[in-house]
Amino acid sequence: MTSIRKLAYAISAAVLLMTHAYAEACLDEQSLKKLADKEMQYMLQRIPPAFADAVADQQIVGTLSLVSTQPCLVHWQLQLPAAQIAEAQALLQADPAKQIMLAAQGYQIPDAAENGADFTVDMSNLQPLHSETLQTAPLGKLRASVELMYAMLTQARADALSTPAPWSSQDQQSLVQACHQRYSTEPMTQACACYAQGLAEKYSYRQVRYNQYLSTNPYAFATGNGAAYKRLEKSLQVTCGLQAHS
Repeated sequence: MTSIRKLAYAISAAVLLMTHAYAEACLDEQSLKKLADKEMQYMLQRIPPAFADAVADQQIVGTLSLVSTQPCLVHWQLQLPAAQIAEAQALLQADPAKQIMLAAQGYQIPDAAENGADFTVDMSNLQPLHSETLQTAPLGKLRASVELMYAMLTQARADALSTPAPWSSQDQQSLVQACHQRYSTEPMTQACACYAQGLAEKYSYRQVRYNQYLSTNPYAFATGNGAAYKRLEKSLQVTCGLQAHS
């Protein structure tokens, strides 16, 4: 083998080794799963609680696949329940002014069950690059559209009138614990049990969570969502002898 051929062979081998090493350094199956879990956790923390309930009901599935290694590009596929998409679209169409305002700001509800976005990964922290999370980027648009969809559903379902489903003992205990953190009175256990029972007679546990979320969102209450819940909660504070922590 001539020296030139030897040099060419060495260079080719080096390039192959570098390419292989880069591909391995991008994302393996374990890293893809970790990144998918991170993205789902981000959405669970950011998006109104009707989204978390749909995930818990296994109505939403998110999958991540590798597109290319140079750069490290992945595809995030989110499958949403078609019935909930139709419900959210109907809610928004019933309020043309809001629909026009949101559309002008670049917000829209997904129009299909399958929703995807490609984005580049920052390998230093296994997160999407900042430029990928902006609302003008595919991932940012996907996040914003799903957030809008479940904001509409959370608001609508918070006030839905129906016979509430029986609460589980875990639900009851969870609300009693939250009551202990929020209010002060003696005896505390009896007062918080009274509070939880009063809410359970009118609302499902999920509705209580939706209304608790809305209480932190001034815009939601400004639109009238959660007003009946708020009146009942104030009544129960008096009836059960609860006083908010100062």
